[in-house]
Amino acid sequence: MNSVDQKLVFRQYLSYLPQNKLACPLHNYGYKELTDDSLVKIFLLAGLFRWDSLHEIEIALRSKKQITKELNIDSISASTLSRRLSTLNTSKLADILSRITHQYKLLKSAKAKGINYNVGLLRIIDSTHIKLPNSASSWTAVSKDSSSVKLHLRLAVASTDSVFPEKMVPSTANIADIDAVNYLIEPDNTLYVMDRGYAEKTKMGGWLERDINFLVRLKKTFRFETLRSYRSDLPNVTRYELVSIRTRPEKLKLIEFTDEEGTSYRLLTNKLDLSEQEILDTYKNRWYIELFFKWLKQHIKIDHLFSKSPIGIWNQLFIALITFGLLVIMRLLREPNREIWQFLKTIRQYLMDSWEEVQKEFNRKRKFSKGRQKIPDKRSKVMNFGFESAIVSPISKEHYTRK
Repeated sequence: MNSVDQKLVFRQYLSYLPQNKLACPLHNYGYKELTDDSLVKIFLLAGLFRWDSLHEIEIALRSKKQITKELNIDSISASTLSRRLSTLNTSKLADILSRITHQYKLLKSAKAKGINYNVGLLRIIDSTHIKLPNSASSWTAVSKDSSSVKLHLRLAVASTDSVFPEKMVPSTANIADIDAVNYLIEPDNTLYVMDRGYAEKTKMGGWLERDINFLVRLKKTFRFETLRSYRSDLPNVTRYELVSIRTRPEKLKLIEFTDEEGTSYRLLTNKLDLSEQEILDTYKNRWYIELFFKWLKQHIKIDHLFSKSPIGIWNQLFIALITFGLLVIMRLLREPNREIWQFLKTIRQYLMDSWEEVQKEFNRKRKFSKGRQKIPDKRSKVMNFGFESAIVSPISKEHYTRK
């Protein structure tokens, strides 16, 4: 009988993991020491606890008996973790991410109206590089001095405060974005937003044939035929036209505008009911995926990989997205009004405590005080440099600006 407190936060978090082939005995034959289910849960917790190496995971598991009891494991060595991570079937993790995505859609279905009612739901597609050590350069080299892999992602934007990584395709860094895009696009009623790395006529022709709505930034070399020109009501729009890509008969909207820094953009969409402003605003939302990549690398440590083998790396990338996905599901069910970073930051401090303690923290009243009001002292203050403890030669930036 499992004696682990059912209310512990880490256990509550793991309870949202969909049950699939990971726990099936037939798929774990020969892995009695560490099943697929326990392996994935270990790396999910590693992301939450910020365990930075396989050896740190090994030590942490020995020190946290409640986790080993929950996972039904004894002490696991770093070499076992490395070996099992590199042999785990990646398709199982892709299936888990798909199931979590479905759960997210069910939770957000009533409120998922997108950024704008007329625009509807957005799906943003882009990729990011994950740097690898030079020891992995035998198959991931991008130059003589660097190695990396790529994470190609489809990010759903359900509302201004809710995004979700729906689908991911990992690749070596030499795979162009355009070669991975059709693995991420599916026929539906949403609008796909992409940067200029995806602006290729052959691919666009296929999207038009499949009735896929898209908004993509064009390269300067992209050729099209102007069918009709319109007068723009926006001061930063220099071109507003109805065009065709020549290889297909469909009409598309083209908008060319200049941002505050003087950079010129050309946007093309087949969603003709969008206004100029809606097109501009929708493309600006592409930055949601840039912010997501930054957030993932900072808080889930996706750029710190435990494996050097291809399968091990792909598996860790999927586990990182699953870690985020479970956080989103838990937040929606437990504390839907909290920002995801605030939610993660708080539960990280209470993973080995009961959920009641987390609720107390969230419900704690914050005291806002201006403190003791002081009369501003305009006299220059003498700074204590600690000359008795350090060698200091003070110099300010004005010394250089005056030159």
